Amino acid sequence: MKGTLLLIFCLFSIGMFSQDNFKLYYEETENGFKILADNDEYTPVSAKIDFRLENLTSTNGSDKVFVVPAKTKRHTITDLKVIDRKKRIKLGYESIYNHGNHNQKKYDTSFKYYLPFKKGEEYWLSQGYNGATSHQNENALDFKMPVGTKIYAARDGVVVDIEESFSKSCTSADCAKYNNFILVYHSDGTFAEYTHIKKNGAQVNIGDQIKIGQFIGYSGDVGWATGPHLHFIVFFQRLKERITLKTKFLTGKGKQAIALKEKEKYRREY
Repeated sequence: MKGTLLLIFCLFSIGMFSQDNFKLYYEETENGFKILADNDEYTPVSAKIDFRLENLTSTNGSDKVFVVPAKTKRHTITDLKVIDRKKRIKLGYESIYNHGNHNQKKYDTSFKYYLPFKKGEEYWLSQGYNGATSHQNENALDFKMPVGTKIYAARDGVVVDIEESFSKSCTSADCAKYNNFILVYHSDGTFAEYTHIKKNGAQVNIGDQIKIGQFIGYSGDVGWATGPHLHFIVFFQRLKERITLKTKFLTGKGKQAIALKEKEKYRREY
């Protein structure tokens, strides 16, 4: 790199979770720079990086979404090579990142989910997919249940995020920022969120590998809610949005998986 003028500018990142767990950085190489990522999350992380380059060329694109595997150190994003060593160099980038694989489209549509409550109990599905109250254009389910009802995992996975510090509840959408939740990542790349859990209601920790049917926490009435219930969604995580997905559940004695219908009661006997 002798004889070149190096200017570094605009290294700007926005993350949708703690920046302590995901880091983008660069190292100087013989021919230019290597852009690297450390991902300490329990899921892949998608990062959209817009490189601002002068007298440099990227070997892996300059404005795209890169997917960094879970628990990875020094993952190569791209190599930047100097075009003309006699001219000045500018390197900069802007990035935004979030959990999951932004490009994923396929998942296990045949998986049979457990109802997320205790064997022998029965609850009313107060709102279903595309429900009239707050589920418009969203594949989400609301199980009406008293505060403190035990919640059980609907599927195996790893706990990737927990919020349980809030106690405030109100019926307006701006209260969504007070939602308590347990976020779980599944083996097929989907996520499940168990929402409105009570304050300090999680009985698992980030990084725990949980099994289907495992007790994970207590339901509540926290955040954007019209009354005590468990809000349950399965989704793909994109950089700035979630693509909610339809699922089927084992009901009754667990002999058949069905799509749940709004305003009906479901019992778990398995």
